[in-house]
Order: sequence, then C-alpha cells, then structure tokens
Amino acid sequence: MNKNTVSGFTVIELMVTLAIIVIVMQFGVYNMKDLILRNQMTNYVNNFVTMQHLARQTAIFRQSLVTLCASNDGQICLAKKYWHEGMLIFIDYNGNQKIDNQDIIVKFHKSEVKTMRMTWRAFQNKSYLQFTSSGWTNSQNGTFRFCFDDEATTYNRALIVNRSGRLRLSTDQDNNGIHEDASGDEITC
Repeated sequence: MNKNTVSGFTVIELMVTLAIIVIVMQFGVYNMKDLILRNQMTNYVNNFVTMQHLARQTAIFRQSLVTLCASNDGQICLAKKYWHEGMLIFIDYNGNQKIDNQDIIVKFHKSEVKTMRMTWRAFQNKSYLQFTSSGWTNSQNGTFRFCFDDEATTYNRALIVNRSGRLRLSTDQDNNGIHEDASGDEITC
C-alpha cells in the first residue's frame, strides 16, 4: 500500500457540487420571498379587517356616526390614495369627516409596510368610510385594494365592502393565480 496517495475531490466533482448547491439555493430564496410576501399581505389585510370591525362595532356600541379614513398622523384624514400610510377611526359627531373638538379618536394605526399600496374605490367616490349607529355604512359600498409595489399581481388582494358594512375577501375565480374584484376584473391598484 502506497503511503503517498492523496484523497480529495476533483475539480469536476467540486464544480458539480457547487452547481447543485446554487440551484437548490435559488429555489429556496424564491420560495422564502414568496412566503414573506404572502405573510405580509395577509397581515396587512388582517390589520385592515380589524380596524374596519372596530369602527363598525364602535358605531353600534356608541350609537354614533364613526368615520374610518386614511391618515398618516392620527389627526387629519387624507385623500383616498393614501390609505397605505395608515388608518384613523374616530367618532364623528357632526359627520363632517374631520376631527373637531367634540369628536373622539378611537384608534390610529400607522402602516409599517412601506412597499404596499392600498386604494379605496367606492360608490359616491368618497375618500372615507362611515358607519351609522346601526352598523351599516353611510350609503357607501366599494372595494379596498391591496398591492405591493413592483411585485407580481398574484399577491394583490381586495376587500369588498357592502352597504351593510360587511367585508368579503377577493378570490381567484378563474384559477389563474390572480384574485378578482367584485366585477370579475383582476385586482390592480
């Protein structure tokens, strides 16, 4: 037996091993990104559902008009294109969609996801959502759309609000991987 034999990998074996590792890592990174984006979307939609339920329940419990609007500071309602900045719920005693001295702030939620867009398209083209003391919207129905900036439309979601104040999550009706809104159109922001 020769004591001078060297054992190890050949260059070809090393290159094949590295190629396999790179391929496996690429699949893992893609799947991890997909998982993270889906979880962020679910979390964002769930936060909105919680805020909407709180606004509706507050209107019923307090027997008052309650406004849910876009806000980035918890003091002023913004235009409908800024829902992704944050959301504000307040008891709107005079119904003017502005916080006055007698109005009570119920909750402010500042958005933590900076790559998200949320839009509100509604009957009467209003930038806010109001709930009456019965829990119904103030003659409003529409769709909240949730989209990531620069990501595939497969992550987009929508919450459809009917006049009774109930929410319905969008679904993928045609099984193409993209959710559709109430009209059957693919969700875009």
